[in-house]
This record gives sequence, C-alpha cells and structure tokens, in this order.
Amino acid sequence: MQSKYQQKLKREESVRIKKEAEEAKMQKMKAIQREKSNKLEEKKRLQENLRREAFREHQQYKTAEFLSRLDAELPDRSTRQIALRVPQSSAWARSQAYKDSLKEEENKKLQKKKEEQHQKSELLEFNRQQQEEERTKTHQAEHRRVNNIFLDRLQGKSQPGGFEHVGGHWNMNSGNSWDV
Repeated sequence: MQSKYQQKLKREESVRIKKEAEEAKMQKMKAIQREKSNKLEEKKRLQENLRREAFREHQQYKTAEFLSRLDAELPDRSTRQIALRVPQSSAWARSQAYKDSLKEEENKKLQKKKEEQHQKSELLEFNRQQQEEERTKTHQAEHRRVNNIFLDRLQGKSQPGGFEHVGGHWNMNSGNSWDV
C-alpha cells in the first residue's frame, strides 16, 4: 500500500517537475520575445530620432546658406560671418546635447532593467520558496493521513470489539456473536 502511494507520489512529483520546467521554458521564451520586441522598438525610435536630427541639421544648413546669400547684400562683412557661425555652432551644441541625452537615457534604461531583473529574481525566489513550503505541508499532511489510517487500523485490531482479520474475512470480535 505504501509502495503504491510512494510510486504515486513519485509520478505526481515528476509530472509537477515537468510542468514547472515547461512553464519556466515558456516564461524564458516569452521574456526573450519581449526583449526582442523592446529592442526593435528602441531601435526604430532611435532611427527616427536620428532621421529627424539629420533633417533638422540639413534644414539649418539650408537656412544658413540662404541667410548667407541674403547677407551678401549687407555692406558690413563681419555681420555676415557672425550669421554663418551662429547656426553651425548651435547645431554642434544641439548635436552634442542630443548625444548626451541619448547616453543618459540609455543609462537610465539600463539601470531600470537591472532593477527589474533584480525584482524578478527576488519574486521568483519567493515563489519557489512558497511552492516548496506548500509542497512540504502537503507531503506532511499526506503522511499524517496515511499514518492515522494505519494507527486506526492497528487500534481497531487490538481492542476488544474491534475488527479482526480471520481467514480472509473481517469479523467483529465481540461477545454478542450470532454464530453458534
């Protein structure tokens, strides 16, 4: 009886382990797909920002070129040179500021991912501990149940008026027997 029960427990345990492994595999695959999707979105966003920045710089260049043609009509040459330098220097400053902001944003995202990963690992560890505790409680409860059944049977055999197994039949061991 106990060996059947132990075999049943082993089967249930192996099925549970397989299910957990499959679930972990699915979660891992989902996480990979999510990460790929996030990277693709980030790449698209960065490309769009770069395209916009290139367009903005091109537009500023064309504007500066147009202004320089207009300034050719101005009598003072130093005014023309100032007009040409300002858009270039501000474009460079904006480009540097944009690159710095990208680096800062990337660092923030990396820090956020690290924190999320840490939280996930803590949550997984907590879930694993709870599952282990639940499994232990279930296992102990089943042991108690089996032991109680066994003890009840032992007690029933040893007490007068209890059940006895005689010749393959369970009989009441009492003084009031109908058998003559």
